[in-house]
Amino acid sequence: MKRVIVAALLLAACSGGDNAGTLLSPTTVAFPDAPTTSTTEPPPTVVACDPAPFVPAELPDRISTELPATRDIPYNLYTIISGTSTSVWSQEDGAPVLAIIRGSLPPVRWLETPDVITVRDVDAALGPLPDGVWGVAWFEGPDRCDEYSIILYPPAGADDARAVAESLVAGSRSP
Repeated sequence: MKRVIVAALLLAACSGGDNAGTLLSPTTVAFPDAPTTSTTEPPPTVVACDPAPFVPAELPDRISTELPATRDIPYNLYTIISGTSTSVWSQEDGAPVLAIIRGSLPPVRWLETPDVITVRDVDAALGPLPDGVWGVAWFEGPDRCDEYSIILYPPAGADDARAVAESLVAGSRSP
């Protein structure tokens, strides 16, 4: 279609006559200058939350008394979230059994509608997560560091997760 229009304009311009010069008038096109500076701010620095100010009094039996340092525990999608603080309890072979994460709710959807339980005087969700993991999640205030998750790795069940969550007491754990 463009070729037909261009050909018609060239034919009209080349044909003799007094009006031949007025058929194609000169046009000027102005292009705006491309911006050379950015007005967007860099993303804010993520500040890590302090460790949770509580520990569970009830722990699964398979937790080892000799706990490896948290840095030696393999991280996963629940424990690798920027800005969170994670306390991990493991088996004798170093496999994680339980993690308490401060600064994030679970990053995946519940597999089923979670049960509502009470943890530290607030409502919490308890339910299964992918890969045989059970989770408990709640928030105690408007700040990101007021979000908490408890993750129990397989083999675990709802009763294990409820027992750990409902046994939280003031205290801290050294990695």
